Amino acid sequence: VKNKVMEFVGPGVSSLSADYRIGVDVMTTETTCLSSIWRTDSIIRDYYEEHGRPEEYRELNPGEIAYYDGMITVELDKIRPMIAMPFHPSNVYTIEECNANLEDILDDVEKRAQVSLDGKVDFHLKNKIHNGKLLVDQGIIAGCAGGGFENICDAADILRGQYIGCDDFTLSIYPASAPIYTELARNGVLADLMETGAVVKTAFCGPCFGAGDTPANGDLSIRHSTRNFPNREGSKV
Repeated sequence: VKNKVMEFVGPGVSSLSADYRIGVDVMTTETTCLSSIWRTDSIIRDYYEEHGRPEEYRELNPGEIAYYDGMITVELDKIRPMIAMPFHPSNVYTIEECNANLEDILDDVEKRAQVSLDGKVDFHLKNKIHNGKLLVDQGIIAGCAGGGFENICDAADILRGQYIGCDDFTLSIYPASAPIYTELARNGVLADLMETGAVVKTAFCGPCFGAGDTPANGDLSIRHSTRNFPNREGSKV
């Protein structure tokens, strides 16, 4: 899809909320496409109404006769929660795969890193395995892909009643915009998150490009955000 316009259509689109579609759309940067467009429906119309902009809604659908350069079919019911390992968004594994084959996956990541970093960094991840599980030093939910209203609410639901502790692990949350931040404050979600030990930051996309919560040397950061290219965080190699 390099330098092409991606069009998102099909019955699966209607199963996605407006927030979710935004999260997918901002990640099309990784596809190297020129631009992207989505068909609209009642979910998008309601989204505009909720935000006080009903007059700006437009119905967008493919023409009765349309010609395309190609088609990619994604079966949404077969997609499972996944994680992108260093150092590229396409280096993905399902969470189940990671839990089942953690050492083998991290060994492969270390070998790939030596190529990506041209051998300039003594890069290790297997030392983060403790009792068969991955020990993470830092967690971040942020940016246009991760800092959406629904996503942060989901995180609060998962963490509610839990405590992340006050030792080696930190969790920072950056809402994607000031209006999202304000609404999260109004409905009590920010308070719920803070009670778990999370730190709520200002609306800022900094962790995406290394301008906020840069991890300590040797720390492992796990993020619901965009980008994980070399030199995205910390010192430039």
